Amino acid sequence: MMILSSLIVKEWFKSFIGAVVVLFLLITTSDLINGFLQGKDVARVFLEYSFKMPDLMGKMFPICCLIGTLFSLNKLKAHSELISILAAGYSYRKIYLLIGVCASVVMTLQFYNLGFLEPIANSVKRQHIQKSRMSEGRYLTRSSIDGGKFWYKSDNYFASFTYFDKKKSLLKDFDIYYFNISHKSEKILKSSFAVFNPQGQWTLKDVTELNLLDDLTFPLKTHKPEQILSLKELPEDFEEFEADLTTLSFFKLYQFVKKLSKTGISVNEYEIILFNKLFLSFICLIFALIPLSSIFNPNRRSSSFGKNVVQALLITIVFWVLYSSTVAFGNAGGISPLLATGIVPFTFFSFVIWTYFKNRKLSI
Repeated sequence: MMILSSLIVKEWFKSFIGAVVVLFLLITTSDLINGFLQGKDVARVFLEYSFKMPDLMGKMFPICCLIGTLFSLNKLKAHSELISILAAGYSYRKIYLLIGVCASVVMTLQFYNLGFLEPIANSVKRQHIQKSRMSEGRYLTRSSIDGGKFWYKSDNYFASFTYFDKKKSLLKDFDIYYFNISHKSEKILKSSFAVFNPQGQWTLKDVTELNLLDDLTFPLKTHKPEQILSLKELPEDFEEFEADLTTLSFFKLYQFVKKLSKTGISVNEYEIILFNKLFLSFICLIFALIPLSSIFNPNRRSSSFGKNVVQALLITIVFWVLYSSTVAFGNAGGISPLLATGIVPFTFFSFVIWTYFKNRKLSI
């Protein structure tokens, strides 16, 4: 049985790696040609391509799992090896489990790619873009996220906020720390929130102000229900903070979302980013199992390879259309993030299980 198992595993990984190589070359060629046609220099084309690689691989792996199963089964059928394997007492269940284990290896690789490699690439990309934009004028610079808050630095102040509401142009828990040319603290403003007004300024609510921070006397503390403040940043600058979430590894993103949820703020969009990393990994397993229903027709004459390919591709298209739609509903707040990202994968996984038990009964 070990020999039969190694044969199936060998054929599956050969087909999978072949699919990865072919798709990789196709995508690389098209992307590089597109970059050169846009008139970019060679270094920039290869730099931008390297930034895209984790994201591209994240889209390639599920398709390669599908192709790996299709082509490996077709090769086993072509040489009547599948019939021999089943005749030797190798059960359908063992084949499903074996392909599932193979796909789980790719699923783990996919999770590492999306959860860790992609954030690293995005972080380097952000630094590169930041350097190019610094010479163009106003730009919001950022440091690392600490305690569930975003920090940034301007000319004469540091500021932090917990959340930016794009619809209301509102900064939650907005604090600002002023310093002088000697880099010594001047004053601190702490507010419940700051909202952008039509006059192009920011209105701070429930403000606590600390003055005389650099004097020998005790700091002076005052409270105001409201204060108008001029900042160099506009709402569109703060919108970019969401891009920083893509630079967080999976566990750091989880900690950030957990802290942010305690403030009572809606974190649907950020939970979807988090759950996507899990379910886009789980999709690799689903895509690898979808074509396995063809093993119940081990004879190549009774099962058309072309028909199986068309069916599998149609299922794949339907899957991505439905998945994208539910994620869009989740981002709009129509359904919960877990349901938005999980309902389609688990529905297709249930379909795989139902197909297995249905065909198994018919084959008995």
